[in-house]
Amino acid sequence: MRKNKENNEEIINPYELDKFSKIPSWLIIIVLKYWAAAAASFLLFGLQSLGIIVTGLANADEAAQAELTVKILVMLTLFTTLLMNYAVRIVVRMLYNRRNNTYRYNMVNCKGFLSFILSFLYAAVCTTIMFFITYWLSSIHMVFDPFGTTGGVGIEPFTYGLWYLLIDTVFVFIKDLIVEIRQRVVYKRQIQGV
Repeated sequence: MRKNKENNEEIINPYELDKFSKIPSWLIIIVLKYWAAAAASFLLFGLQSLGIIVTGLANADEAAQAELTVKILVMLTLFTTLLMNYAVRIVVRMLYNRRNNTYRYNMVNCKGFLSFILSFLYAAVCTTIMFFITYWLSSIHMVFDPFGTTGGVGIEPFTYGLWYLLIDTVFVFIKDLIVEIRQRVVYKRQIQGV
């Protein structure tokens, strides 16, 4: 037995903290949400290269432009829903424990098909808000353009991810505030015996 211990120079302790466990969970979730939003807008470029969504309809009529806008919004909503529901939410659930309430950093925390529906509705609201923000940023040529190909207009993954993260943070803050107020009201009713 003693020889086996000497041969095994490194004994693995499963309860020991490693380097990655020292990273705060809020930072992990923020990076994942930023990645998911940027990846969703980047997948839109993949649809464009496949010919599913054809851009460059500057001279087209208003009906064709409206149809293109609806297609872009639906596809961005779908991609954002898939990435937020099946990548970010899973990590949030894995990081959750009694000491680390990671549910407060995520908007939709339920399971199953209901989670997909709620995530889709939430992503639809955020994507619609992002449409107006992107339109406004494009009108003043403030979209981040690292390669100089678009002239500061259009949907760009880095800008889209940053603004999506800011909008999501506002909504999550409002949700957490409502949950906190509800918990205080329930606690006060329990103390008063009502």
